[in-house]
Amino acid sequence: MPKKYVMANFKMNKTNDEVVDYIDKLSSLTSDCDCQVVLCVPSISIPLAVQKVNEKDRDFIIACQNFNENDFGAFTGEINAEMVAGGGAGAVLIGHSERRNLFKEDDLLVNKKILKALKSGLICIFCLGESLFDKKNNLTEQVIINQLSKGLNSIYANELSHIVIAYEPVWAIGTGIVATEQEISQSICIIRNTLAKLYNEEIANNVTIVYGGSVNDVNCKDISKIKGVDGVLVGGASLIPEKFSKIAKAFCECKKTKNKK
Repeated sequence: MPKKYVMANFKMNKTNDEVVDYIDKLSSLTSDCDCQVVLCVPSISIPLAVQKVNEKDRDFIIACQNFNENDFGAFTGEINAEMVAGGGAGAVLIGHSERRNLFKEDDLLVNKKILKALKSGLICIFCLGESLFDKKNNLTEQVIINQLSKGLNSIYANELSHIVIAYEPVWAIGTGIVATEQEISQSICIIRNTLAKLYNEEIANNVTIVYGGSVNDVNCKDISKIKGVDGVLVGGASLIPEKFSKIAKAFCECKKTKNKK
């Protein structure tokens, strides 16, 4: 069975003090939650976040939101995968729609970053999804297949256990619009079918796939009931620990109920 992940993406929000305070509150609020919590914090906060998680004796994974694909060099303001891992992070977001759209990161660059992350021992949170233009022109399947195939180029089957795929339809991010159950299910099926062709059916069924796109503490329970969804990647709603803890608890409780049936 794929692991269940509940991920918070702070984006460009929260100071060091605010991150530490957030972890302190979230630790208490999620003490009875059995899902894997991942916090994607600003890179400058990674060491302090890791220290706080260790102090609270929690198994939260601290993740970086991005890194440069080069090993080293004259890239002012950038950090590389080894720096991220050396700072204590256990995972990294790669291919997020905002990186693709605002910073023009293409599938080739995404693939380079995945390879670097794996080499540095980081879990890759590999984001993909279609735009509103793609959706309106019935290109969703083609886009997902292309992004997945190119992103996983030269990735071996045994490395898939270190990759979490985040399906995030671009048109649903930050808009308040959540993809329907049918739309999410269809896209998850496309991802797993593509993985089965690239690798095999067993690997396809065991890769962790999470959904991201206007997830909040109200709709997360319905999302968690969708077959094939192994977690959520949360943006704005994750900034308040009380809300994010409700998302984590609702998802975990629903999964427990499903597993008992």
